[in-house]
Amino acid sequence: MAQNNVNDIQDHARLFHQDEYQELFKAKKEFEGGHSSEKVAEIADWTKSWEYREKNFAREALTVNPAKACQPLGAILAAVGFEATLPFVHGSQGCVAYFRSHFTRHFKEPFSAVSSSMTEDAAVFGGQLNMIEGLATSYNLYKPKMIAVCTTCMAEVIGDDLQAFISNAKAANSVPQTFPVPYAHTPSFVGFPHHGLRQHDQGYSL
Repeated sequence: MAQNNVNDIQDHARLFHQDEYQELFKAKKEFEGGHSSEKVAEIADWTKSWEYREKNFAREALTVNPAKACQPLGAILAAVGFEATLPFVHGSQGCVAYFRSHFTRHFKEPFSAVSSSMTEDAAVFGGQLNMIEGLATSYNLYKPKMIAVCTTCMAEVIGDDLQAFISNAKAANSVPQTFPVPYAHTPSFVGFPHHGLRQHDQGYSL
C-alpha cells in the first residue's frame, strides 16, 4: 500500500473507494464468507418494505444495552449520514476511541471521528481553547464540507457552552464564518433508567 502524504489526506468517504482499499475489502469479504453483493442489495431493499416495517412495529419488548445507549454515539451516527461530514466530539480522547472502535466493528471498515482532547486542565477551566484549536486542525487537515460537534459527559458536567465556543472559534478564524458547524449537547447521564445507572456503578460504560 502506498505511503500516505500528510498533505493529501482524504475524507474516509472518498479514501475507501480507492482501488487498493476496494481490493482489501473484497479479500476480507471472501475470508469472512460474506454474502454476495446481490444478496446484500436484496436485503437492503427488503428493509425498506412494508413487511420489514410491520416486523419492527410488532415488537413488544426491547432491551437496551447501556454500553451502546450513548448520546454522543448516536449523534456521530447521525452526522456521518451527511456527505463529507466530520464528527467532532468535545470531550476526552478515551470516549472517542470507544466510538471509533464501536463503529469500526459495526461497519467493518475504519471510521473517522475527532476529539477536542480535553484533559484535567480543561475540566477545571473549560474546553474553549481545545475547541478553537481542534476545529482549526480538523478543518485544515481533513478539509470536510461540514464539522458536526457533540459533547461527552465531562464537557456537559462542567457546562461548556457549544454555541459560544463555536462562535468564538469562528471569530478566531479556526474555520470560516460561513462554514457549517452544527452542534448538539449530548449528556449520556440524562434520560437513563435506574437499572442503567446501577450497571454504570458496577463499571459499565454508558
